[in-house]
Amino acid sequence: MAGGGTGGHLFPALALAEELKQRDKDVEIIFAGAERGIEAKVIPARGYRLELFDIEGVKKRTGKKRLNAIFKAIKGTFEAIKRLKEIKPDGVIGSGGYSSGPIVLAAWLLGIKTAILEQNALPGFTNKILGHVVKRVYVAFEEAESFFPKGKTVLTGTPVRKDILRAAKESETNGTKKKKEKFSIFVFGGSQGATAINAAFLDATEYLTDIWNSLSVTHQSGEEGFEVAKESYQRKNMKVHLEVFIEDMASAYKTSDLVICRAGATTIAEITSFGLASILVPYPFSTDNHQKVNARSLEKKGVSILIMQDELTGSTLALAIRKFFDNRAGLERVRDAAKKLSRPEAAGHIVDDFLELLDKG
Repeated sequence: MAGGGTGGHLFPALALAEELKQRDKDVEIIFAGAERGIEAKVIPARGYRLELFDIEGVKKRTGKKRLNAIFKAIKGTFEAIKRLKEIKPDGVIGSGGYSSGPIVLAAWLLGIKTAILEQNALPGFTNKILGHVVKRVYVAFEEAESFFPKGKTVLTGTPVRKDILRAAKESETNGTKKKKEKFSIFVFGGSQGATAINAAFLDATEYLTDIWNSLSVTHQSGEEGFEVAKESYQRKNMKVHLEVFIEDMASAYKTSDLVICRAGATTIAEITSFGLASILVPYPFSTDNHQKVNARSLEKKGVSILIMQDELTGSTLALAIRKFFDNRAGLERVRDAAKKLSRPEAAGHIVDDFLELLDKG
């Protein structure tokens, strides 16, 4: 498994690893990524072997930094060739991000069967290049299909971790949401929080005082925004479940009616698994603004409200919240529509197809 850098690229690869391990506990899965990526912390904790490379992203760099990044990518490719010759893997799957490029390219040069995951509606720079050399491209959005060769592209959805899928199934089976008295909102901006979302929601509370007692709010602020949020809620005497970081995202999703968050592909895959309505605020500095494309895709399907960060204020956010709060019958339709967008069998379909590809020799 090659790739990472961010959770959006890493967690789908982990979901595939879980699927492979479930089928064959003796299968050896090795992750490869960048020294500075999130994978350096997450993968060893999960018990997988990790091969790290000194690689940096090329696209957003200029001048000497860009040349240095290109040099590292070339050097990383030769290093990957050396390590792959030693490991002798049956196949290599790239999960996106700059760290996947040299490893997948090296595997292709060695004649190893390769595939990539493209989780976003607008493919990233690395995957656009790799799509022309790999054997298979697994995409999560219909909008991404046009960027890759038709004969090798398969629409599968984004692989989601099994703890998320189990909780989503339990929520659907037990009818958790129908039993609640309060309207539950889950606010988060990723593992590190999001300053803009934090500030806007704290401001939005001023416009929601008349319905606040009918709301149940869970807010993951991130470390940087925690003290400000805590002081604000205490000063306003508003009860919320405030956390720096929520490890058990499955439980948080399970008890929510509405989520307010960024529009990363993994987040979208998780919230649609639970059939959740959403207010999406795309990260404005994402590569090629791909989060906006992701969010627009959900908005067009009627399951989300898109608010660009430069238009995000307390009043605009409060208005969007009220649209869902005031229309409970409509909210049920949104849940059904969002659930239909989920692809819980994504990991299984990808593993089936890739194993078949390997068997062809």
